[in-house]
Formats: sequence, structure tokens, C-alpha cells
Amino acid sequence: SSGINAEWPLRPGSSVISTLRLGAGSGVPHVKYDHDTRMLFLYAKGDHGFTYCEVGNEGTIKENSKEHCNDVIKGITLAPKSTLNVMAGEVARLMILHQTGISPTPFIVPRRSYIDFHADLFPETRGPVPGVGAEGWWNGKDGYRELISLDPSAKSHQSKDSNGTETAKKIEEAAPVVPAAVVEENEKHKAVISNLTTGQSVLRNIEGLLAHRDLHYHGLKNVQTVFPQESNGFQIGRKYGVHHMVGSGGRLGVIDLADPGQNNTPQLEIVNVGSPTVFEWDPFCGDEVLAVGGDCATINLWKINDMNSTTLLGNLKGHNSKLSMLCYHPGVSGLLAACDTTGTLILWDSHKQTKLKTYDMGGESGCNAMCWDPLDGYVIYLAQKSGKIIALNCRTDSKKVVDIKSEIKNARMGATRDVLVVTVHGHGNSRTLYSLRLCREEDEFTLLASHSLGIGTSLYTPLLDLDLNMACCVARGEASVMPFELRKEPPYILPLAVHNGIGTQYACAQVNKSSCDVMSVEVMKLYKLCKDSVQFITMLVPRLRKEYFQDDIFTTKMDFSSAIMTAGDWSSGNQYHVKSVDPCPEGVKRMSEVEVVKKGNQQSKIQQEHLKFKSHEAQRDELFNSFAEQIQKEAGPLEQDMMEGCEDDEWSD
Repeated sequence: SSGINAEWPLRPGSSVISTLRLGAGSGVPHVKYDHDTRMLFLYAKGDHGFTYCEVGNEGTIKENSKEHCNDVIKGITLAPKSTLNVMAGEVARLMILHQTGISPTPFIVPRRSYIDFHADLFPETRGPVPGVGAEGWWNGKDGYRELISLDPSAKSHQSKDSNGTETAKKIEEAAPVVPAAVVEENEKHKAVISNLTTGQSVLRNIEGLLAHRDLHYHGLKNVQTVFPQESNGFQIGRKYGVHHMVGSGGRLGVIDLADPGQNNTPQLEIVNVGSPTVFEWDPFCGDEVLAVGGDCATINLWKINDMNSTTLLGNLKGHNSKLSMLCYHPGVSGLLAACDTTGTLILWDSHKQTKLKTYDMGGESGCNAMCWDPLDGYVIYLAQKSGKIIALNCRTDSKKVVDIKSEIKNARMGATRDVLVVTVHGHGNSRTLYSLRLCREEDEFTLLASHSLGIGTSLYTPLLDLDLNMACCVARGEASVMPFELRKEPPYILPLAVHNGIGTQYACAQVNKSSCDVMSVEVMKLYKLCKDSVQFITMLVPRLRKEYFQDDIFTTKMDFSSAIMTAGDWSSGNQYHVKSVDPCPEGVKRMSEVEVVKKGNQQSKIQQEHLKFKSHEAQRDELFNSFAEQIQKEAGPLEQDMMEGCEDDEWSD
């Protein structure tokens, strides 16, 4: 394994403050650090990507994101400050050396306007004039390069050379003219990190906590690790979890979430006709009813009586090909949307087992992702393989389309309070996260931004917090959880701290938000399906004053604890309104109500400890002086010091 340690400041006696593990690999890790912005870039020769981190004031290292490259990295260097396009928010530029060329990769902080120079992004940096010449250095002189501003309108600076003569030095900081080929190459890599920004999200320090093994489920047998691309592989309800099982026939395994910690977790087998491709828990049947779609073009409705028996409630027939998507409405009881590989979308009342509406959404191209709008209950979104995202209003039967201009091999999508999130597995195994403005009366249905998730053979699935507008992206065969905050205003996509888990995950499922403890600042709980176990992970935001409610993180919450209406009322066009509740526990004081006492410029504990550091000689002298003062204080003045001196003639011969 590889890692990096941070020592701050670098002087004798310093100690390790922060450690960052980079994982396993044969390449030697390399470091590139920008002292002005405290941006840290880590990479290894032969890798297909690099890691972007930030160094805190006390030397702590926080991982922000992992960026991927199409080609193998041979080396990376930072471009000089004078070449940055500061008027476009470019705070750093990496020059990445590949086998056949060099790719400039700019780091840009999005701002509403770039008309004025943003001084908060560009601290003063060292100028080009040396502080001391070679002869002066040889003669023992000290000198530092003067600090200059990156503002293009900066005036001429006066500097002195090592001989003491004054020379006028005008610093030209305007962006240089870049060849067209380089500009084109910049645009290719700009999308990878154009939305990176620092210190703007209250969730930026989010971390994943692996629960104690007594809360895991061990000894699972016959877990299917390779399943159809239409399936998420693992689904969690309030009582049970379900996953694919190895074996002939359409076998699914059900585990009881109320009984963790056993060495051999019991499983209930459900056998379907044909191979199951997708399955979904009904959110308003006590999480005891499971809808299963398969390659036989039929949806089976199973009721879990207990861990010993099941009941087949019925079959929903009406599709012409394999089921590719199932999605229950988050606020309407019994409303199930089902789509097959030909793009035929059928809306079912699963409680009455009746068909409500039918739409042709794809023709031969078909669809491979679908979700409901949680606030506008009559809008459903679908992603076509051709790269078009469709917003279908089921009340008016009208459609709006956004073309993301990318071929979609596979996709997953979900809607939060403010944005639509789409993860795409496209051409060349590229993986991309897209953010779209939701199709509502006050907003136009448009593409907001995109963020590269690197190259890989498996698709990222977004697990969403509807109220926090947060997406945790997970992929089969990997171990990390990549969280993002999504906004409908710039910056649209904010990468958060990556959680590097233990063990390979084959699927992840999200626990109902009602189980999160807001006083512990828990924002999401996940179950991770491994080869023979299920791990429990809590995503939380570190805070010091947990006795107060963190109202800067938790605002009002959409209430889906009970159904807003039935599928029959929805089909009749009744008014759909989502209630909002206050997640603050009764009697708990809010953080915004706490009076903040501002302190003066005090040094941190770590800096104070380093300032107390003294050399061995200084410590020895201090000890001797203290010992002499103590003896003098205890013994008092010597007797001869109190006597009068002798006359001069007494010393004469």
C-alpha cells in the first residue's frame, strides 16, 4: 500500500499530523503542492488518474476527488502562475505527460461573473525576481522573493537585486496567448474538474463510518455477484433486504434486517418463473410486498409473511419484452411505473392490479433509466439510449426533451428537491455524472453541468438524499463511495470527501432516511453487499457541538412517511402536495441560535506546541538557570556577603 504523511511545520521534533492512504499499486507516489492555494495533487507513474486534496491550516489533508485520465500518466507538473487565466477563475493547471503527448488540465472555480478579478481565489505569490544572488548567498546574505499580485491590472513593482541596485520590474500577469491546439485540448479536459471548488459546501468534510461487525450480516450463501445490467443487485426496505442468488430459476434471497451479527445469516428464497431482472419494494405496504420483473415480460407481486413463507399476490401482464425498469412512486400508494426493453411504459395500480396508462417512450432505442419527481408527483423522467432525457407529464401527456449529446450504454437516475441526477456509462467505458434542472413550472428543463467519474466497466449508481440534494455514487467491483452536492445555481456539482471502504462491493442500497440520527449529524445510511456478507455504513458530517441541532445542514424535510394519495386519486388528477416537516427534535436548541463569541487571533494548539520547541542547548541552559535560582531562593544570601570588607592595609605585608 501507499500513503502520504503531513508534518507541519517541518522542523526538528515535528510529529505526523495527518495520514492519507492511497491504496495499493506498483507505482511510486509523487506529490505536487501549490503553496499559495494549499492544493495538493497525488499521482503514481503508470496510473490512469490522480487525487486532488487540500491541506488545512494545521496540516491536515482532506481528499476532495479522484480524477481519471484516458491514457497512462508518465508525469505531472504544475504550470507557472504567470500562465494561468486568472480572469476565468483558473487557480491551477496541471501539465500531464502521456505516452504520446501532454494534456493541460485546468482547475477552475466557477463564479457568476469573471468581469472583475477575484482576489479571494488568488493570494499573492512569489515574484520572478530572486531575493538574493549567488554571490550574496555565498557571502551569507538572506533574502526572499517579493510577493506580487496576480491581478492583471497590477502596476509596476520596484525590486532590488543582490547588489542593492534598484530595477523596475513590471509584472505582466494577463493570460498569455495559447495556441489553438492547446485550447482545444484544454476544453477536452476542462469538464473533468471545471466544477471543483473549495470550502463552499457544509457537507465538504463528510465521512463514512463502517459500523461494528455485530451490525453486519455474515455468512451469506449463494450471493450472485454478476447480475443483469438493468438491476441494481440489492434493495433495502424497512424490514427486509433482497439480492440475486446463484442457481437455476429466478431465485432471490431475502434477509431479515432485524437480526444482524449472526455468523450464518438465514435467507428466505423466492423462486420466480424466468430470470428476474429488476425488483422494487412497495414503500406503503409495510415493506413486505416486493415487485419482481423478469425476462418473461411479467411482474410478480410477492408478500413476505415471515422468514419462512411467502405469498404470490398476483401477476401484472401487459408488456411485450423483458422488464428493464421498475419504479414505485414515493408519495402515491400503489403507483408502479414499469418499462420494458422496447420502451413501452405502463403505469400500474399494483394494489388493485390494474393498468392506468400506457406510453411508447423509446421505440427500438428503448430506455434504461427512470425516476419520479418527488415534488411534482405527475412528472416522470426517462433516459433513452440515444442520449435524450425525457420529462413526461402524466397529467397533460406532454413531453420535454434534453439531449446530453452522449451515447448511453446504461444509466441510473434520480430526482432530489432541486435537481435531476443522471449517471451514464457511455462510449469507451466513460462514466459521467449529469445534473439537470427539473421540469417544473418555474424552471426550464435544461442541462446544468456534467462531471467525469472516470473510466470503468461498471456503472455508477446515485444514492440520493432528496432534502440535502446529495448523491453518493457507488459502482460494482469498487470499494469507494463518491459523494456530491448538487445545486441548481453555480457551482452546480460539488465533489465531497471520498469514502474508501473495506472490501469489494457488488451492490449498495440506501436505508430509509427516518433511521438517521440528526443529533449525530448522520446524513445517509448504506448497506453494502459483498461476496458473502452485508456491511453497514453511516455517512455523517463531523461537528464539535453535537448538543445543538445543525440547522445549517438539516432544513425542512419532505414527509413521505405516509402516502399523499392513492393510485386511483392520482389517476383522477387530484391535487398533489408534499408536506414539509421540521427535523429538529423537540426541546433542542438550534446551532444558529447559539451566541458565537469571537476570539482574537490565537494560535492553534499545534502551532503553540511548535513555538515552545527549543534546542537541546536552550533546554540545558534553562534547566541550569532554574536550578541556580531555586538554590538561591532556598539558601538566602551567603554569610560573607553580609560582612563588611577588610581595610586595605590588612592585606599589606
